Amino acid sequence: MTPIETKKIVISGGPGSGKTTLINLLREKGYNCTDEFSRSIIEEVQKIGEHSPFKSEPIAFSEMIWQGRKQQYLNPKFLISSGSKPFVFFDRGLHDVVAYLDCIAAPYETQKFNLSDFPYDLALLLPPWKKIYRKDSQRYEDFEEAEKLYFYIKSTYINNNIPIVEIPFQSLEKRVSTLLKYLDDGKHS
Repeated sequence: MTPIETKKIVISGGPGSGKTTLINLLREKGYNCTDEFSRSIIEEVQKIGEHSPFKSEPIAFSEMIWQGRKQQYLNPKFLISSGSKPFVFFDRGLHDVVAYLDCIAAPYETQKFNLSDFPYDLALLLPPWKKIYRKDSQRYEDFEEAEKLYFYIKSTYINNNIPIVEIPFQSLEKRVSTLLKYLDDGKHS
């Protein structure tokens, strides 16, 4: 089979919308997927007593997230595919970093967070879903904040010419089949 360029697809949305659960199911189905990078950083800083690193140090925290997601984006194993599943799914993308900073109106140097070098082929967005939303040890936002973040995330992808598809409220299996049908129909090109 001839190697082909992998399509980079980000799965994003507000906190608690089901992204990681969807990524895990795609991984089980044999797709290349990345993990949400910020959770590992949050766990590390919580060990030293910092409970909300984004709220206390938004720029420093965002720079760490940016570097981790940049490494995920540039990972050579995600560049070329020789299989029948030429997609890599990212649990959040680099654009989310900028969206979060814009949401809280944090002043930042735009050249440090230059999105033009990181085009995704598609952003699959999961709207806020109150029925499944839960706070946890790394998710401090209430549902209203999650809705606000979703607006900024969606706007950031649109403003950077990344095609978006919103995945409706459905069971997990139906969400996966909806997105795979969309990709199989060739609408991702």
